[in-house]
Amino acid sequence: MGRFENAISLDDSISWSREGNNQVLRLLLSSFGNPGSQPSAPGPPQPPAPSPQDILSEMFDIEDSIRLRIPGTLFSAYAKYKAYQALISSLNAKIAASDWVGRRPIKRVLVEIFISHSMWQKYYEKTFPYLSQYPEMISWLEVEKQQDTEVNLGVWGVSQMEYGFTDLIKWLANGGTLKVDRKGKGKAKEADETRSHKKGGGGSLMFLLGFHMSLDYENTTDLDLSSYVYDSWTFNQFVNANFDDKISLATVLMVLFTMTDNTDLLNLHARQKHPTCDGEYASNTTGWMKSLARRIKAQLQGNTKILFTKSQFAQCAKEDDIITSLASKLDALAEVLDLTPYDSQGAFQTKLHPVSYDAIQSVKTICPTSFECEDTKSTKIRDIPIVKLIKGTSIYYNAAVLSGKCSKCKSIYYADHESIIKSNDNSVRYLKIGREIWVDRVFSNAVIGGMYSFHASAAAYTDFWNDAYGNTDSTNGLRITRRHIWQAFIQESTRSIAFESKLHLELDNNIPINEVTTQAFSILGEDGHACSECTQPFSAVPDYIPQQDPAAVVGVDENSIVPPLAIQDPALEDNPNNIEPNANADYAPVKMVVLDGIVMGPTHCAYDDCINDLGNARGGVFCPHHEIIYGATCPHQKEWSKHSQNHSRQNLAGVRRIAPKKALLQSCQIYCVETICAPCGTVIAWTKFDKSESPTNILNFLEDIYPTEESRPDYICIDKACLLLRSSIANGSWDMWSKTSRFIVDSYHYINHRTEDYICRKWCNPAPLNGSAPNLVVIAYDRQGNPYYKRAYNTQACEQLNSWLGGFESILKHMTPGNFNWFLHVMLFYHTKYVLAKQKAKRRYIKFENLFIDLI
Repeated sequence: MGRFENAISLDDSISWSREGNNQVLRLLLSSFGNPGSQPSAPGPPQPPAPSPQDILSEMFDIEDSIRLRIPGTLFSAYAKYKAYQALISSLNAKIAASDWVGRRPIKRVLVEIFISHSMWQKYYEKTFPYLSQYPEMISWLEVEKQQDTEVNLGVWGVSQMEYGFTDLIKWLANGGTLKVDRKGKGKAKEADETRSHKKGGGGSLMFLLGFHMSLDYENTTDLDLSSYVYDSWTFNQFVNANFDDKISLATVLMVLFTMTDNTDLLNLHARQKHPTCDGEYASNTTGWMKSLARRIKAQLQGNTKILFTKSQFAQCAKEDDIITSLASKLDALAEVLDLTPYDSQGAFQTKLHPVSYDAIQSVKTICPTSFECEDTKSTKIRDIPIVKLIKGTSIYYNAAVLSGKCSKCKSIYYADHESIIKSNDNSVRYLKIGREIWVDRVFSNAVIGGMYSFHASAAAYTDFWNDAYGNTDSTNGLRITRRHIWQAFIQESTRSIAFESKLHLELDNNIPINEVTTQAFSILGEDGHACSECTQPFSAVPDYIPQQDPAAVVGVDENSIVPPLAIQDPALEDNPNNIEPNANADYAPVKMVVLDGIVMGPTHCAYDDCINDLGNARGGVFCPHHEIIYGATCPHQKEWSKHSQNHSRQNLAGVRRIAPKKALLQSCQIYCVETICAPCGTVIAWTKFDKSESPTNILNFLEDIYPTEESRPDYICIDKACLLLRSSIANGSWDMWSKTSRFIVDSYHYINHRTEDYICRKWCNPAPLNGSAPNLVVIAYDRQGNPYYKRAYNTQACEQLNSWLGGFESILKHMTPGNFNWFLHVMLFYHTKYVLAKQKAKRRYIKFENLFIDLI
């Protein structure tokens, strides 16, 4: 933002005045230097030799005596500056003669041949280019040695042992001399200010900052605040006398707003500063002010010396000295700003109240983030709508919505989309969710996060937001509706999923929101997944066999007797579900997926084997096609018409919504949602089963997801794996699956199945203790380093997923099929995203823990 000393070169009085019941402070800062005068951050580390600087030095024959010379004096620094100018001239000549191949080196690379870029910006650029009108100084620098006193007086105006950049900057600022006429200082300053007003600050960047604060005093309508006068020159004098001369405007404003934002702390400090009871003592550096000083020090990240003059900071030998001195400065600043409830005689006046910044609230505009066309015109004034904007939890009532139109290709650029859609870069900042309501991405992300974390419906989130934020202002409160929240959910989810999936989403303009969900679901898909919890290194033989019974399972039967089979079934004596690997073969890591279903789903057409969407989601029973065919031929037309009328949108209200009349026909409902997930919880795929979770439907689902042998997992875990194995053998599909995969039952259901089902007991054990499936059992170690056996995979991952997913059942069962599909897809997508984020954090923790152990 520039130096504070430049910002206050023009000083105007600023006074507290009264507007209605508010106390107003206006501060005007103008004509401060170029923001570029701040030192730049150091550049990135250079690659190993030869560096670009080495190559350029050799190409232009730059002497090492110049390049590697330490810039300890003005003489050596000026020699480097002249060498840089010579380099620029040679480079320009090569480019003009077409002897230069490739792109021109950037300025930073050329500068860093001689000196660091920050040093160049801080000193070289501010001094040497302006010496052309001072030939005596150039001659003095080119001698490259310290002159006698008489020569120094002639050039500098004062004689010193040595001169540095600070002296040269002051020399230039004072018109070519360090000699200052004390008597004429005030007149010179006045003349400089006059020239600054007339010429705009001598070419420096003009900046206007209106600082307008209103103090919200409660129950002070009769208080006369017109006597509050704030002299900006007093504040400027305070800053110049107490802070470093290179303090930035940003730091000064940070300290100023820290004072105005902590009026409660200033009240406590002032009370302790003015004792009234026995045993109390006055202190300018109370614990309250010291605490505030510590927070300012932390905000400056240790660069606290910028808040002290050089002599003051030199006197602070300890950390406590710095805090105490800074607290004393803040106390004095509070007095300068008149931020104290006591007058100059120490008499209590009135408590300080919180400061309101409504009067300096910035103007909000909503406009496109980028333009593809070169010839683009902005919105006409008559077409600029004024809308309400929600940013996070704040409401702005007069935001202008701007758009652009290309006069050549006729493309229209809106804030949230374009008429000719480009690749989905997910870069828009605002979304339109209503005719006069826009929101930022923080709000829309909060909608999805709230629905995901709290199993909230759009209606529930609407009530929460309205109660928490929408009604905070009784006069200007904004109430949003369920449709606004649903719009925010759809727009944010479609953009985010398309961006994460790296897919191009292109939808028609002005389509209904329900059609948006249908089209988005048909385009956006899901990728596969693999991680350390879902894959294990292949093992041909077990490390140890603690049990001979093949029905024994890890985690249950290590120290117990396996219950016998209740019904003997000698069928399938050959092990169709056993892997007999070649011990010498090179096997890929072993993978597992887990399947399970949860009973819930949307309604669909009542006609046999038709699962199309209902023509009327509010009480209808047929899809549009079968409504035309069978709706008119039904013998119960009278009763059906009455039923349809009672269940129309106009009549579904009040008591009818609570107790609707029974329909003559009932629409059918999807039986369940079947999911495939990895043992870590990552969702791989999902589908809906219309009538039952039959083994045939499950096998068909698996074939759709894993069409090739290369894509199939080694183990498929499902609670009815024994039925799946029987059905696959019966219908012949086992010949295909037996080449790559095995079916096992999850550990929870296996304990019950093994006493009743011979096939499940013998071939579907999820973690046999007899060593027949070494890839399903691994050795782990407890905190004491003792080995123990554990299941290699979490076979209950789908059960855990469905337990969480069941929280949305009351929401999903009232949705149309299109909304059902998209909402479920979004929740599973975000669930997978959060699971992967937790895995990443877990890997970082394990890596850090292992590193710590290695260090020990």
